Amino acid sequence: MLLMLPFTSLAQRINPQELQPISDFENFPAGAIYQNAKLNPSERARNLISYLSFEQKLSFTGGYLGFCFPGIKNLGIRPVIMADASQGIRLESIASEKEVSTSFPSMQALAATFNPALAGRFGTAIGEECMQHGVDILLGPGINMQRLSEGGRNYEYLGEDPLLTTKIVVPYVKGLQSKGVIATAKHFICNDVEFIRHIVSSDVDERTLREFYLPPWKALIQEADLKAIMTGNNLVNSIPNSMHQPLIQDILRDEYGFKGIAMTDWQNTNYFPSLQHLAATSGISLLMPENNTFVDYIKTYLILHPDQKPKIEKQLDDMIFSNLYTFFEAGIYDRNPVDKTMLSKITEHKIIAQKTAEEAICLLKNENSILPIARNKRILLTGKPEIFTGEGAGYVAGFDHIDFATALKQEYGKQLTVSETPTDEQIKNADVVIYRLSKDAGEGYDIPFEGPDSAHNDIKNSCKLNANVVVLISSANGLELPWLNDVKGILWTFMLGQERGTALSKIISGKVSPSGKLPFTLEKSFQDSPDPDFNFLGGKPYWKGANSYYKEYWKGTTPNATSGISKFVQPHQLVHMPYSEGVFVGYRWYEKYKKPIQFPFGYGLSYTKFSMSDLTFSSDKLKEKDSIQIAVTIKNTGKMYGAEVVQLYVSDLNTKIQRPVKELKAFEKVFLKPGEQRKIIFNVSKQDLLAYWSNENHKWEIQDGAYQFLVGSSSATIELKKDFIYGSNQ
Repeated sequence: MLLMLPFTSLAQRINPQELQPISDFENFPAGAIYQNAKLNPSERARNLISYLSFEQKLSFTGGYLGFCFPGIKNLGIRPVIMADASQGIRLESIASEKEVSTSFPSMQALAATFNPALAGRFGTAIGEECMQHGVDILLGPGINMQRLSEGGRNYEYLGEDPLLTTKIVVPYVKGLQSKGVIATAKHFICNDVEFIRHIVSSDVDERTLREFYLPPWKALIQEADLKAIMTGNNLVNSIPNSMHQPLIQDILRDEYGFKGIAMTDWQNTNYFPSLQHLAATSGISLLMPENNTFVDYIKTYLILHPDQKPKIEKQLDDMIFSNLYTFFEAGIYDRNPVDKTMLSKITEHKIIAQKTAEEAICLLKNENSILPIARNKRILLTGKPEIFTGEGAGYVAGFDHIDFATALKQEYGKQLTVSETPTDEQIKNADVVIYRLSKDAGEGYDIPFEGPDSAHNDIKNSCKLNANVVVLISSANGLELPWLNDVKGILWTFMLGQERGTALSKIISGKVSPSGKLPFTLEKSFQDSPDPDFNFLGGKPYWKGANSYYKEYWKGTTPNATSGISKFVQPHQLVHMPYSEGVFVGYRWYEKYKKPIQFPFGYGLSYTKFSMSDLTFSSDKLKEKDSIQIAVTIKNTGKMYGAEVVQLYVSDLNTKIQRPVKELKAFEKVFLKPGEQRKIIFNVSKQDLLAYWSNENHKWEIQDGAYQFLVGSSSATIELKKDFIYGSNQ
């Protein structure tokens, strides 16, 4: 969605007088009531629509100036301002580069905290920064599932498990929208690869959609009152997501009750000029960043069919109602978008960013307790400087960065030496060598599993010269670890934003015990993944995006990013990507097919120790009850304050259909002092616990029979098990 604009300030894009609340306007049409903030938003939206001309209605189906929704000056309706992204505000998207906006950790890092309460604070903080910058609509959060570890935008998403995604994103959206800012969950749906994102059809069956890809969307709509979605660049089952009636209108709106804005990703409907007739009735309501192709279609259609204008106008009324209703409901038109008092919150936001980074860092290996490192140890920090965010729409520049080197220098002083290219002697003389390994990621391309070779070679060489090597992995994607058995410690540091150094130094020094958990499975080889050849076209892989594919296969013609592609995309040129793995994604796949992995989903070590005991539940036989209570006791048996994530999985012991070996059904992050214990109670509904989707009957079903609860600290580290019986006739 990345779109760079030639503006240098918001004032140059829109006159500040145009951004006044509706109450400042005086010349309303006779009889108008849409300005009355005491009326319900539906009534106000319908009344405003009644004063719009046909041309104005058309304008309200499309964007304005790249990242805005248009206003109508003579009706007192101001423009609505949008900005990227999920982990802060990409200031370039609002042409406000001279301002400051916190670069928070990536969404993937937020998921690694397994801390819904922290996610709520995270979303609230970003909402406050939106208020500071006059942003009405945040074009986030990203909630695409991590189908494959090579996805270029995995850093913007919340990992491989739908329950984890749901439990993190719901409080995020509640927090953000509590500030009157509209959240835009994206990208609906199965938009899981980047390299040909505009021409790929994700071919997926009904059960996989219902069980794996749709649950976070349903929860956001029904639990968080989500006010906007953004459709994916891709197609699903050969229908563009930007005009997909079975998914947008039939499921999101009619079934789940979504009333908000359904916008396209940037330029998406323009890619399909021959399918514009699908848009108006699909449930889509806003074509971004402009609607020229759609407008041309409507005008041409009415020249040929002038008698159809009342029908078309009714369709336009229905489209734009969703937009206007949402703006009135959120109070957008009743306020000035800019609240400079929020600048005072910046220090608090930096603390939240740091806290998130601390809780995200995953300790994957700690042989001989190499970590934490005492202050009297001689440390060599080497490797290239870490990356802190990904490229594209998710990039947030931040300010006052504290990188790894700076923070560790503050902590260890002269005991720390920093060198990207140290001598062998420097490596030998260090008590501990800390190596920074980074792997770039971003929008528009996917990331090879292999490499970076230079870093691997450096680490291997360091291990030959020094027995105490710790590796910091700043990456959102899978990678091989050829030195796994040789290093003493591994910290997966994701992309941690501007406060990354302070967070890392607290972990390295032992001031904070690591508590992050991997939100994805780290396989040994990408060839063992569900779709190892996903980007093979013509027998070879493509990494740099669709343009290289277009150039080679479409006779040297490379469409530009904003309009040229539209003349090329035809049904026979689609690339079909079958989701043949079905619901077996992530740990579900690797467990079912017994594929080797390096680290499992939900895994992360601590500097202290925990024990789990006393697994009980309210009934050994679950009947037609709506829910069951599962209790477990956790105790900190170590010597340091720390946190553990208690993870509850369920297994169908005698299933008659293909089901995962186990599925995550609940979790809770527990902070405990040494010797402290706590009883955790999960209250899980029968539907959430046991149901599967029947493709044959097109509904949720539950089988009678034996099931098993499994409790542990990762998908592969199960400490407690207990069976129970479900019988609908008991």
